[in-house]
Amino acid sequence: MSSAGEQLQGFLNQLPEKELKILAAKIELDRGENKFGIPHDAIMALLRPRLAETRAPRIFTPQRLLCLPFEDMLIFKDPDPKQPGKIARATIGPMWNLLMERAKPKWDPIAEAFVVAQKKGDETTKNQTASALWALAAQTLKEWDTELGTDAGEIRAAAKKIGGTKRLEDLREMTAILAIADIVESLKEKLPRKPILNFTPEHVTIVKRHYDMVGDQAADHEVFLLLALMGRLLQPFPILKVFRALSRKLDDTLTSSTDLGIAGNIVIEALERDADAVAEAAHAPNATETDVIAKAKRFSLAFKGITADIGIRRDGDWGKRMYGCRGKVSHAIENLVLSNAQDVILNMLPNKGKGIPDFSDFPDEEKFELAERRARALGEASRMAEQIGLQSACQSKVNQLRKDLEQYAAKIIEKLPKVGPDNKPEASAHLATTVRLVELITNSDTADLLRRRGNASLTGKTLS
Repeated sequence: MSSAGEQLQGFLNQLPEKELKILAAKIELDRGENKFGIPHDAIMALLRPRLAETRAPRIFTPQRLLCLPFEDMLIFKDPDPKQPGKIARATIGPMWNLLMERAKPKWDPIAEAFVVAQKKGDETTKNQTASALWALAAQTLKEWDTELGTDAGEIRAAAKKIGGTKRLEDLREMTAILAIADIVESLKEKLPRKPILNFTPEHVTIVKRHYDMVGDQAADHEVFLLLALMGRLLQPFPILKVFRALSRKLDDTLTSSTDLGIAGNIVIEALERDADAVAEAAHAPNATETDVIAKAKRFSLAFKGITADIGIRRDGDWGKRMYGCRGKVSHAIENLVLSNAQDVILNMLPNKGKGIPDFSDFPDEEKFELAERRARALGEASRMAEQIGLQSACQSKVNQLRKDLEQYAAKIIEKLPKVGPDNKPEASAHLATTVRLVELITNSDTADLLRRRGNASLTGKTLS
């Protein structure tokens, strides 16, 4: 940061909370008119740390307010074909132009009233005008879409005017969300800030209540409430908890044939992307167990969540896709973690654990780092083996390594009382590294017992 920037930051840090909020509001509201000719983004970047500390309310221009209900669905990418539940930011401009072309005389006075109420801190009027703007936008865009009729040629021509069929599809999702904007915003207020990591039963109850409200107010729009919510979740799979709350009898076959199938399909697609990420990490030029296991853990968490919240039939569409992508993950883990785990882990032991322990030197640090990383990965893989389809393979590998390591640890402990003072540090290091590997691939109780027995042997004490 330049000296001028540091001086400005210092000034902003000293502003009282009230003046800070007023300044932020004026800067945000000046974005559209640009009366002051100032670098809005640069100044707001300096203000945000203080605003976060004070939990200052967000300041909206009418255009930003319009996008608020579907802001969590917005993405910078513009995938082809369009992804349901994802709205390209490139659609905001055409949507705004269309709205102003058809509804500007009605829009402007309501928008002005909103801006004035926001400046005054008049929450009642601000909320009323916000609701009116959303309703006006939803009605205007819906009327335009209805006027297109059903003629494919006319629809394509209209879509071309706003940027193509993807813009039209995005605009239709925007319209659906705006039609239930008040309920969407009410739901957001009652849930934690995004990203929501822990989606609790209490949260599910809140969502179900709002889901029912949408059904009463705008039938057939319920799925759009779920799409708006999914953008606030850290991972999409917890949305299936809502499915289960709606009907205990739902399985993947029944769900996929209803409107809920749109949201469910997004969950399955996210799982497939997680599986692809594991496979890509495993095939990277400098692939490491750490990278692959981290991505596999994300996959396993989602897989477990999906199968826990909704019945998945292996012969159903979702079941085939889920178990197909699980095969990618298990193949990657088996090749990178399990296949040569025995060699990598035991390679750090003198003579690979065969024969009598040698305390003439310290353990090879580089070999131990490789062994430790592989043992940690094997332990992690074992804990999620059910979700990645490697229960038998992991259990077999762990059992054999545990046997080999515990046998070698027993040899170390047996030899420790005979070690002279000059070699005790080396002997202690060999015990520590071996026990650490046991700890990583099995459990801390076994390792703790070996550690205590070894320390007792080193000191000549009897283990109680």
